[in-house]
Amino acid sequence: MRTIILLFLFVFATFMWSCEGMYDKQEQYEGEIVYPAKYDTIIGHIGFERVEIDLIKAGRIPSSQIKPGKAKVTRIEYDDQIITIDSLVSWVNITGLTQSKLYRFKVYTIDEYENESVPLEIALIPFTRNDLANYAVTPPRVIASPSAAVIDWPNGISSVLMNYYGLKFQYTDKNGQVQSGERGADSRFFIGNVEAGEPVAVNMEYKIIPIVNRTPILDTVFFENVLNVNMPTSSSEFPPTERDILEANGVTTFTADGVSAITELVYPVHANSLQDIFYFPNLKTLDLTGGTLFTLPELRYDRNDVQDVVGGGEFAAFMRKAGNISGGNILKDFLEAGLLTKVYYRPHTMGLDDILMPFVESGVVELIEGPAEVLVENQFHLDGIVQDGNWALDVIYPAPDAPAGEGLVNIYKLIPRKTSASFVLALPKEYQLNADEYKYLKMMVYMPPKSQLTGIYEPFQRLWPRMMNRMWSFGDNSNFGQEYWEKDRFTMPDASLGKWTEVTIDMSGAVGRHTRVFVINIGGEPWIDYNPPADIVYYFANIRFTKE
Repeated sequence: MRTIILLFLFVFATFMWSCEGMYDKQEQYEGEIVYPAKYDTIIGHIGFERVEIDLIKAGRIPSSQIKPGKAKVTRIEYDDQIITIDSLVSWVNITGLTQSKLYRFKVYTIDEYENESVPLEIALIPFTRNDLANYAVTPPRVIASPSAAVIDWPNGISSVLMNYYGLKFQYTDKNGQVQSGERGADSRFFIGNVEAGEPVAVNMEYKIIPIVNRTPILDTVFFENVLNVNMPTSSSEFPPTERDILEANGVTTFTADGVSAITELVYPVHANSLQDIFYFPNLKTLDLTGGTLFTLPELRYDRNDVQDVVGGGEFAAFMRKAGNISGGNILKDFLEAGLLTKVYYRPHTMGLDDILMPFVESGVVELIEGPAEVLVENQFHLDGIVQDGNWALDVIYPAPDAPAGEGLVNIYKLIPRKTSASFVLALPKEYQLNADEYKYLKMMVYMPPKSQLTGIYEPFQRLWPRMMNRMWSFGDNSNFGQEYWEKDRFTMPDASLGKWTEVTIDMSGAVGRHTRVFVINIGGEPWIDYNPPADIVYYFANIRFTKE
């Protein structure tokens, strides 16, 4: 019995001890904090005295689309600063970071009970004014005359440290007037009317985006510096680019003093550069038509025992320079600065149209329009044998026995001697057809009677227009390679034989090409044993280029 009583007391004591231990263990878990959900990423971006931090992998989305459990508020801490945002956000912009140092940012979410999430951390160094003060631009190229200068960066301003987007400049001219300008991607600019032999301070403001660790920062910034340009004296010699042209204009001494009295210059259409006008301090008028001061250059051919010359004489309005003239920027500078008061120009002749058109309405630029049609004079006829013996064609000019016709001029008598007989017109190599203005080649053609154009000679009732910028055997006559093109061989109707008939050739294929050689093949190269019982005679007249 005593054993039973002792056993009962032992079990009761054990039970009571166990109950007390259970509550003791529960007590240690009372007051536990449940952390709100944290943001799922942290990515930083550097700006100018600020940073942006992305916090959600889904990107920058409205707060209403963010569902991170019980979190309600965003808190950012750095240094001794605390920023509280009363909502959840996908990104934050932190400004006022003026020190060029490492900032450590902690980002929390907070629930309604002020419980903080596990923080996300990131360290960033913003781009500041101190960093900007240490920036420098590659020194520009300066081309200076005694009274003007061109400042440019041939290789651009952008570098591994910055992306360039524009600049402003300002300087004071010799009259005490403040001159200023602004440039975009093309950083080149011009200063004029400055004092010879004196330094000129040009205040510059550059618009850039700095690059840090091979990544552009978020913001466009501006920084300033001063460019000092030492102007040459008026007695300094300049190296002329177009010496012959300047000498034709009366220049004998190549200094600013030596050309100071010259107020007008005349340039031929085939000029290569306008660079020299930069050195004329008092230039007011520029004639780009050649006026009466220049004649056309000549081009000599010598091949297959034939010597012939094309060109010389007066300019013809259907022509333009082969390619474009350089130095157009100098011309633009002079116009924008108001230094030139008159420019004469033939449209589409030198590649300056885009530069000159804005000044037409004011009358500063006067366009010299060519006539509706222009005859091709005999100075451009070329003996085709210089290219190939099979191009043999007897040409008599002016024709002594041409059939009667109304208004006929410049009549050629043509007698084919070979199967590929060809009539050739060629311009000097400095020129090409101005196809933007003159879109058609027209001529009057008198073909022999049908009785002579039968059998193997029937193909000689057709013509084959062929155009190119040089003939195949004369590679030196073009800087543009070979740009050959042709029109279909066409047969003159029987009803047009034995009388004068106008032929029109569409020259639209010359647009964009440097077309300067025009071949009219008689017969279309039938490759026969050409030996007719009597001469087959043709006449060409009124060969002309027309606008319509």
